Amino acid sequence: MTLPLAEDRLQTILKLLVEKGSCRTSELARQLKTSEMTIRRDLDTLAARGLIKKVHGGATLNSMDMQYQERQKLSRGPKERIGLKARELIQPGQTIYIDAGTTAIQLALALKADPQLARTVYVVTHAINIAYELHSECRLYLIGGEAYQGTFSLVGPDAIQMIQKYNYDVFFVGACGIHPRSGLTNTNLIEAQLKSEILKRSNQKVLMADHSKWGNLGFATFAPVDAVDLWITDQAPDEARAFMQERQVQVIEAP
Repeated sequence: MTLPLAEDRLQTILKLLVEKGSCRTSELARQLKTSEMTIRRDLDTLAARGLIKKVHGGATLNSMDMQYQERQKLSRGPKERIGLKARELIQPGQTIYIDAGTTAIQLALALKADPQLARTVYVVTHAINIAYELHSECRLYLIGGEAYQGTFSLVGPDAIQMIQKYNYDVFFVGACGIHPRSGLTNTNLIEAQLKSEILKRSNQKVLMADHSKWGNLGFATFAPVDAVDLWITDQAPDEARAFMQERQVQVIEAP
């Protein structure tokens, strides 16, 4: 197998760190099929760029803010297409809830680009950046709570209490992982609790996640896979498509 070019290798390392939070040097070497010495040099390069922090035996991302910025860069094209496809599901007059996250912000930007549709809908979100993008484009309600820097969102008991007061036509939800055994998962327990509550109060549940989330396992499960009605993705692996169909979850691709 041909070894990836240095810059490709750096991007792969960043992607693994974004997904897992931290990685050991030996694990990275095994996954990239290269030597630990090469991985250590790559980690030195990423640390010099301010993207990661080297720790004994491996590395972590530099900060939660950096983690979000790097997630935005990863798979941006697929996430933009998922956002555009999700916009097609929005009907005039609906109350929609847009989750926090790097795929959800692409839906917000797609809605912003269609002001005629945006003016007719009521958007609810706990994401500060999504509220910023849409505050002048549509009727918007920002759920309040404690600021969580990882996704620029507002979370906690106050946010959950506010969510429980309302009902939503469609919930556009993101996930850090879609796991055959553990269901839809998130890396943050507080955000997972929020997602669970919104799902309970939504008529239609739309999962937005690119193919890289299939098989990933986050810290906290917030719902079984069949809690959603459909999954919008860039490309669904055959195994994932069959799994979803067995559970009557429609799969929509945005290639």
